[in-house]
Amino acid sequence: MKFLHLFVSVLSFFLLIHCQSAPQTSTNANAELSQEITSVKDLLPPPGGEGEIIINERGEEVQNHTGEIPFFQKKSDLPTEIFRVFIASDSYQVRQIRHTDKIRRKPDAGGDELSKEEMKKFDLLSFVDDGMITIGLNTVTGKLESIAFDRRVPRINDIAKIIQNDASRFNYEHSSKDGTPIITRFLISYQIRLYPGKTRDEIKQMLQKKK
Repeated sequence: MKFLHLFVSVLSFFLLIHCQSAPQTSTNANAELSQEITSVKDLLPPPGGEGEIIINERGEEVQNHTGEIPFFQKKSDLPTEIFRVFIASDSYQVRQIRHTDKIRRKPDAGGDELSKEEMKKFDLLSFVDDGMITIGLNTVTGKLESIAFDRRVPRINDIAKIIQNDASRFNYEHSSKDGTPIITRFLISYQIRLYPGKTRDEIKQMLQKKK
C-alpha cells in the first residue's frame, strides 16, 4: 500500500507540472550525449576555469565542447563545485571540473548502472530537474562525513533521495602522500532527465484505476 500511495503521488505530480516540462529533445539520446569532437572550433573553455582538467566517470580525461550536454558545457560560477553528474534511465555521466590534481572520484560502473535503473520508474513525461549537494569528508580518513542538499533540491522527493544516495556512494582518491584529503568540502551538481513513457491520457487512466 505504501508503494501504491507513492506511485499515485508521483503520477499526480507529473500531471501538475506537465506544462513546465522540458522542451522536446532529439529522440536520439546517443547523438545528444555524443563525445565526438568534429572540429577544433567545437572546443569550449573548461567550465572550472582556464587550465583545469576535466575527468569523466571512467577516470578518463575529456574536453569541453559543443557536443556535450549544456549542463556540462556551462561555466561554473561556484568555486567549490567540483563534480557534475547527469542521470537518465539510459545514461550516467560524470564530469569533474576542478582540482583533479588533488582529489578524484574512483570509477564505479556497477553503481552507475544501478542509479540509471532507479530512474526508469519515473519515465512518464519529459521532464528535467536538478539538485546540488554539499559533501563533507573526514579530515583524516577522507571518507564521507556529511551530505546535505545545497541551494537546489529536486521537486520530486523520490528523485531527491536517488541523488542523495548516489552522491553518498562515491569513493575518492586523494593525492597527498599519506592519503589524507586536501579538499574536504565541495559541491556536486546533478541534472536528471526523464523521458515520456506514457501520454497524459494514459496517466489519467492509471490514476483512475488506482482510486
